[in-house]
Formats: sequence, structure tokens, C-alpha cells
Amino acid sequence: MIRIVDLGDGGLSAQEVLNSIASPEGVILRRDGRVIARLEPADELDLDDEVWSHAPEQVEHGKAARRRFETGASISHEEVKRQVKP
Repeated sequence: MIRIVDLGDGGLSAQEVLNSIASPEGVILRRDGRVIARLEPADELDLDDEVWSHAPEQVEHGKAARRRFETGASISHEEVKRQVKP
């Protein structure tokens, strides 16, 4: 089960942050009863994915796909399945 930490005025120390993400589920941080962040463990693969997804060429691919969708130039999921199926 994910851990919920209510922050006081002092926030969390670095050690408390490390302790909070020690579980696979991570932790949700709240201040004054409102959720402000979710922390979860990550590894090098997660870092690579994050860097890749924010690379300029990937951002441009996403923008182009959004433009195609908004203009009706995209294809349906069913059509993609038909094209991919051998």
C-alpha cells in the first residue's frame, strides 16, 4: 500500500525522502491536507525513458500526431490493428 506523508512546516529532510521511497509503491506527500507530490523509486531505465520522452524530436513527433488527430488525419485503432496483423 502506498504511504502517505503529511508535511509540516519544515518539509522532509533528505534522509526522510530516501526513506519514503524505499518501498516499491513510493509515497504521496500532502501539505495542509492537499496532495502536492508523488515520489516513487526509479532506476537508470526510468531515467533513460524520461530523457528520451523529452528529447526535441520526440516532442515534435507528439505535436505532429496531435495536429493529425485534431484535423481528422489520424487512423483508428482498428485500422492500425488491420495494418499490423500479418
